[in-house]
Amino acid sequence: MDEKQKTIAALHEARRKGTVWLLDHLNADGSLGDPAEGFHFYRAPWTFTVVGETGAAAGICDWIRREMLTGEGGIEGPYRVFDDAYAYRNATLIVGAHLARQYDLSHGLMPDLLSWHDPVSGGFHNDRRADRGMSDRMDVPYACGPGLACLATGRLDIARSVYRFLRRIYSAQADLPERFHYAWSCEKGGLITGFSDDEAFWHVVENRADRPQRWTVGGIAAGFLSRLYLADPRAEYLALARRYQAFSMAATDAQFKYAQVCKSSWGSSLLYQLTGERAYLDWSFRMAAWYVQSQNPHGCWYWPGYETLGSRIELTLEFVMHVDTLIGGLASRT
Repeated sequence: MDEKQKTIAALHEARRKGTVWLLDHLNADGSLGDPAEGFHFYRAPWTFTVVGETGAAAGICDWIRREMLTGEGGIEGPYRVFDDAYAYRNATLIVGAHLARQYDLSHGLMPDLLSWHDPVSGGFHNDRRADRGMSDRMDVPYACGPGLACLATGRLDIARSVYRFLRRIYSAQADLPERFHYAWSCEKGGLITGFSDDEAFWHVVENRADRPQRWTVGGIAAGFLSRLYLADPRAEYLALARRYQAFSMAATDAQFKYAQVCKSSWGSSLLYQLTGERAYLDWSFRMAAWYVQSQNPHGCWYWPGYETLGSRIELTLEFVMHVDTLIGGLASRT
């Protein structure tokens, strides 16, 4: 076997082990893990569908209908727990429900998701405040998630507005390639560049700094833009995807010490599919090795900050999905 075939085989095994670990935590009522820990399982329909576990995907969708779906088309109740990443979590569930052909959920949740959209900037509000209002802050990752939900359900108009939001944020950067300010104020209509040190994680990525950061920014933007390009092949989408992925790939090697590097594979694998360029193939190989080497022998992924069962389920659901995307990207070109 050549390098690509060996890598794909290793990824298949990592995907299998991760899936077995997740299935071991399914409950008889269709739920996953301990739902009382909160809405960690929002990606379960997506992940279970792409790995062929149709029953698990349909089962958790049914549990969500019974226990979390409101008459107004929202996801609420005692199992919600988290108000952060509000639209992003719902959007990820929408993508999974659509893949699982549970259209009452995917289409039914869209009106609530779209109420979080800011038509001026094109972004989505990040979090729900204590008063149940929407946060002022919007950012790159939490816009891309809803953008993918819009792609899945046919709202290309809103997906295109997310592109404009990403373009607006990229164009406003003043310190590339050293740092990327990725948060946007809806009220002020501009980048958020003033924040305390303990809030830096949520506002900026400094590409030479060895510390936990949202290394996810470049990869998820490139991944979303690549998917948008597949639906609507405009050169400007691909060009912006390249720019975001370039920021991700230019970062310090220290990023591989942190779980947040994961989404870089989203961008590289899809850009390899679209372009066939060696740089994206090599980066995808590197990301594949990172997933395989960092996987726990039991099949889950564990990083500092993910000590609870719910957080490990959340991380493993995401990593299995990324591994599957890598398999698809690598196999797309022979």
